[in-house]
Amino acid sequence: MFQQLKKPALKAAAASTAIILSIEVTTQLPSEGRSSKTYHKFVDSVATPFIRNFTDPETAHTLALQSVKNNLAPRYYAPSKNGSITTTMAPFEKAPHLTFPNPVGLAAGFDKDGIAIPELFTLGFGFVEIGSVTPLAQPGNPKPRIFRLKNDKGVINRYGFNSLGGKVAEGHLQTFRGLNGDGGETQSEASKDVEETNYLNSVWNHVLEMITVEEEKPKGVLGVNLGKNKLSTEETADYEHGIKELGPYADYIVINISSPNTPGLRNLQQLEPLRRLLQCCVESRNKLHSKDTNTAYIPLVVKIAPDLSIDEMKDIATVIKETKGVDGLIVSNTTNSRPSTLTSPSDVVTQTGGLSGEPLRDLSTECIRQMYRFTDGSIPIIGVGGVGDGVSAYEKLKAGASLVQVYSMMVYEGPGVVTRIRHELSDLIANDGYTSVEDVIGRDHDEIFWRRKEQALKSKFLSNI
Repeated sequence: MFQQLKKPALKAAAASTAIILSIEVTTQLPSEGRSSKTYHKFVDSVATPFIRNFTDPETAHTLALQSVKNNLAPRYYAPSKNGSITTTMAPFEKAPHLTFPNPVGLAAGFDKDGIAIPELFTLGFGFVEIGSVTPLAQPGNPKPRIFRLKNDKGVINRYGFNSLGGKVAEGHLQTFRGLNGDGGETQSEASKDVEETNYLNSVWNHVLEMITVEEEKPKGVLGVNLGKNKLSTEETADYEHGIKELGPYADYIVINISSPNTPGLRNLQQLEPLRRLLQCCVESRNKLHSKDTNTAYIPLVVKIAPDLSIDEMKDIATVIKETKGVDGLIVSNTTNSRPSTLTSPSDVVTQTGGLSGEPLRDLSTECIRQMYRFTDGSIPIIGVGGVGDGVSAYEKLKAGASLVQVYSMMVYEGPGVVTRIRHELSDLIANDGYTSVEDVIGRDHDEIFWRRKEQALKSKFLSNI
């Protein structure tokens, strides 16, 4: 049997088996199981470094996703203090029904095809974003295509929108929504590339069969991130197709025009192409909740790069404000830049691809600050890039983000980082004398902050007359 596996996959299977057995012992300790501090510490301080040190990055990614899917990741546990902090919010003006239970979410890229949506919420995420999903299956770029910058807590990836395609994602979304979807069958175009990974998954699942335990899963907000096929020559068609196909299952939709790994994609951030694209996307989204359907309003969000000039950011802000029906921004995607402060080996630092993690933290926060200012705080922003603790999340909220997302920092901090970010963020908010997350959004912009507060109070007063 093992002869069918290449050496890295065999090593990963053996490593994962050892980890699983250790986890099984840990979960039998007299505690709260996966919600216990002991379990969190074991997964983050033992299992995560072990997998990181003994597997390549892509195999580690697969193992991490499978561990979540099979209920082995640590569950969120509530803090012992600062329980009075209000973390719920409804940031999208046209979707007051869409309430986020907390402001910490999972960025797109971890669960590309939506195979572990309900399980991801158990980590403590208030919202989960799957994708990027392309209309047709595509294998992405050749391997290796992801690299760790261990000295810098960074990651470089050039995945290239590897996706099992819209039909597979639709099946997973139907299952999540309880619509009796088939769970999505792997399409042949992509299955050739993932044959070894699928075999590894079968080994993993066989080991897990006897030890997984069903637990009640919390709920949250689901985003679907849409991408463009590499060989597509159409400017808007792929996104329109994605909205029509997957939009009915999403709480919000993301138009990803900022991945650095799809040739020509970032050109869609330019003024006129962006204007055409967003107009088409808004029209497609509006058809989902026309008078003939019962679908609630689905916010449309645009994900942008951190490598934009000031003039380019101003142009994007102008188009966003002028295009009625665009509801938010995600700031930001990975960066093509390489900070001079990086200390990881040069053969890793010089790899082609987008850089994320700790090295992206300050750049993305500054981009959030600029976009909040250019949009006058009128467009909700989801901040992403180097969020690995409460301080980095708090920085982004004060810079103008309404919500934040985590991904790359889990590579170094483990999945329990979600719980720690939420606890630390609550402490920071309480220590500064605030009572809710909304109290700190945009605090770095005094004039805009207080003007918007005044407008909100005035609107509330008029609505009560």
